[in-house]
Amino acid sequence: MADTRSLNFIGLMLGAATMMVMMVGSFVVFDHVTGRMHLDDGLSIVSLPEAAR
Repeated sequence: MADTRSLNFIGLMLGAATMMVMMVGSFVVFDHVTGRMHLDDGLSIVSLPEAAR
């Protein structure tokens, strides 16, 4: 029979590691999106001339 106390501890550690990975991933994605928005703010909009449409 498995020791439930040890299994609970292992589950808690794996759950904590999963939460940390999810938090770091969300921070990376958030910073990437905001950084991309700042880069896109400086771009000028180029449109096709009327004759090329």
